Amino acid sequence: MGPGNVVGASRCLRGLAAAGLVFAAVGAQTADLEARSADGCWILRADNETRVLLAIDASTGITARVIPVADRGGVPSRIARVFDAAPRRSFIALLTDAAETWELSYDPDAEPVYAGQVHDYRMREGLAEPGPLPVRRILLEQPLIDALFSPQFDYFVGRAAAGTLHVVSLNVRRRIETLKVDGDVMVERGRSWQHRGHALFALPDSSAPVVHVLDGKTWRWRAPLVLPAEVTQLHLEDDGSLVAGLANGATIRLTPGSH
Repeated sequence: MGPGNVVGASRCLRGLAAAGLVFAAVGAQTADLEARSADGCWILRADNETRVLLAIDASTGITARVIPVADRGGVPSRIARVFDAAPRRSFIALLTDAAETWELSYDPDAEPVYAGQVHDYRMREGLAEPGPLPVRRILLEQPLIDALFSPQFDYFVGRAAAGTLHVVSLNVRRRIETLKVDGDVMVERGRSWQHRGHALFALPDSSAPVVHVLDGKTWRWRAPLVLPAEVTQLHLEDDGSLVAGLANGATIRLTPGSH
């Protein structure tokens, strides 16, 4: 990040105090429908009544852009979830009614986003998506309304149906794997972490006291972790170990720490 960007990020972070007024009136039920950028400059909020995304300047609370939410054919959609993908300096929005996921970059040095086919980016052929927060579409086979991201936000795992998961690469912008599993995993309760240079995904099952473990290097399942009771939550400790809270009140360490 250059000196100018550092100054800009500092200004944005200071502006979070003003942005607090924007968030104060937002209830917990809407928490999945908005996110703050890691640099403190932007708030992205979904308004599902009007089918739009609001790009809000965090330093002023002013809406800088209203983005209609619709698929490539112009059919409006609601938003299921909004995430801040801090390592990518972008937001990720999951569309409820369209087979698309959107990435909206807030990186001031990001390349322009062009819709459709462009033969030569250097010659600026085609029309670039307007900013701020230009929309880059990831086209899918069906809507994926819950996602568990890898720690670097280069992949995510989404529930396509009971017993079926899709793995989507944000770098190549498409589904790269379809996975089957005995059971029905709760993607929204899963956790991911980095292990020996690649990601692991832990996904609790809604139908059995089991945690399924997916290897992000091979995209194959490891042996499931069978527990004495249903998993109510998973969290990562400061030392990198994965801990499960169970319905019977017990807490179990599932993996050793990284230290």
